[in-house]
Amino acid sequence: MDPLVVKAAPLGGGGISPPAAIGGNQKIGLLSNLIVVPNPDVRGRQEILELYLQDKPMSDDIDVKAIARGTPGFNGADLANLVNIAAIKAAVEGADKLTAAQLEYAKDRILMGTERKTMFLTEESKKLTAYHESGHAIVAFNTEGAHPIHKATIMPRGSALGMVTQLPSSDETSTSKKQLLARLDVCMGGRVAEELIFGQDHITTGASSDLHTATELAQYMVSNCGMSDTIGPVHIKERPSSEMQSRIDAEVVKLLREAYDRVKALLKKQEKALHALANALLEYETLSAEEIKRILLPYREGRLPEQQEQGEGELALA
Repeated sequence: MDPLVVKAAPLGGGGISPPAAIGGNQKIGLLSNLIVVPNPDVRGRQEILELYLQDKPMSDDIDVKAIARGTPGFNGADLANLVNIAAIKAAVEGADKLTAAQLEYAKDRILMGTERKTMFLTEESKKLTAYHESGHAIVAFNTEGAHPIHKATIMPRGSALGMVTQLPSSDETSTSKKQLLARLDVCMGGRVAEELIFGQDHITTGASSDLHTATELAQYMVSNCGMSDTIGPVHIKERPSSEMQSRIDAEVVKLLREAYDRVKALLKKQEKALHALANALLEYETLSAEEIKRILLPYREGRLPEQQEQGEGELALA
């Protein structure tokens, strides 16, 4: 889902350097112009989907515009793959027309990977995974700046035993510090949930990927985005001095520790919600955004019953 980068040769001979000006690793006629093709916006995704769906029989429940809004970050190849997976699903089911459910299945497969239904998991492993993913989901639901939840599952997919997927509510051109800090918090949710429920001695290696992502994100904030008050608004070169590297490392650890502390305080307050969501995942294995919202909303601080009823029709999560 990254932007496409095309290297284009300059027209005519004016853009080709003479031999004397060419470095040892370059050759005459080297492609020298970079053309970045960004991922399509919502209108572009809608037009691409309409193109790929034009020769497919579709049921009346398919809303192409809604699918386009729900696939931010998808490029043309991703959208073509989405339609192909849905068409294969329809053929396997013997359906005459594509349905919205088949397209949703295809989107989940692209975002989360293929389900491994035959993989055997012990009840203890399922329980730990359910609390781990519930920790991520509760932090995402209650943290300002976090992307809305798309789905949570404890069904093994790809190399993961479970996951919580998030999608931005609209196309993004930049990311704020608040959003990056929210991502750090969401990354910490799984490890903190394990620690609170099972104890420090029973935390697992399941959070290693989360911690790797959080550490890289914190380093990016400090070194590339100037989001450290101590180091200041500077872009750190690739090989800083040992003194500067020590300062960067200290700021990274500080960001991660602060995120850990925020999440621990939040999940302690939301412990009942943590149990409720984990039990729902153990029972149903996969929960949609609306189902997660219905479970967690009563536990959110300051929400009155009548306010909860008014919010039932809302689709976007905090």
